[in-house]
Amino acid sequence: MNVALIGSVSSSAVALRALVESEVAVCGVLGLDESLSDGVSDYASLRPIAEGAGIPFLPFQRVSEPGIAEFIGARQVDLLWVIGLSQLVPDRLIAMATHGAVGFHPTMLPRGRGRAPVAWTIILGERAGVTLFILTDRPDAGDIIAQREVPVLPGDYSADLIARTNDVLFDVVTELAPKIKSGDIPRTPQQHELATYYGKRTPADGLIWWNRKTELIHRLIRAAGKPYPGAFTFLGSRKVTVWRGQPAEMAGGSGSVRSSFEPGTILQRDAESGILVQTLDGGLWLTEVEGISGGDAREGDRFAPCLAAC
Repeated sequence: MNVALIGSVSSSAVALRALVESEVAVCGVLGLDESLSDGVSDYASLRPIAEGAGIPFLPFQRVSEPGIAEFIGARQVDLLWVIGLSQLVPDRLIAMATHGAVGFHPTMLPRGRGRAPVAWTIILGERAGVTLFILTDRPDAGDIIAQREVPVLPGDYSADLIARTNDVLFDVVTELAPKIKSGDIPRTPQQHELATYYGKRTPADGLIWWNRKTELIHRLIRAAGKPYPGAFTFLGSRKVTVWRGQPAEMAGGSGSVRSSFEPGTILQRDAESGILVQTLDGGLWLTEVEGISGGDAREGDRFAPCLAAC
């Protein structure tokens, strides 16, 4: 069975590497052009893997470009893999693959269909997973080919969860490889009545509202972290990106929060621990920030938006 793969992020590269190392017949690879890398979180070039394995490679900017259909049509593709691509693949391209197209989603479908699944998993405390499924005209709704849960650990940032998911993805594709080669692709219909959906997220959704509970703010910081644009707040007119944080103890012990200042107030600065900020129900240490230097944030200053600004 001839396989072609289209993608643009780390999961695309992991799936391609698993197919190549499993000696699946990959007849072509299409990767988002490197010139667009700055606009794609978690971007990964597929060129080195493809060229290293002697597989024809075609870069593209839009998957609807005429050259894409020509590339696929010239290779007698049986199964088209679309992994980690935010662009909608035209039906005519999928129809060119005799056995259809395979998609990947990092949730336990049918739960968590839709956009920004890694971020929503952390924010909502949901389950993560590796699900390979048949692409249809309904997003993330096709028959499941393979599925495995991915552990979500306390304190995971998006980069941690992406890396762990990619490890599981590699194993799942490797174990599926014999069935791909034989053309015996398993298919299990989804239980659509159990489906849940995630909405689109934009960089603006990383705005920190300090009048929320510490746990919710911490989840936002972890979800919006690298490779995504980051959670952010303001000190006066200066934007401050918060890459990492740690909830403070609620009462007692070193660094505990006993005060009742307005949310967003800087309570303490420590060379090792960072900046302690008042939240609705306690405090949060900002342990890695960007946009301010040592003397820019003093005790008593306030980050906004906060309770008084909402």
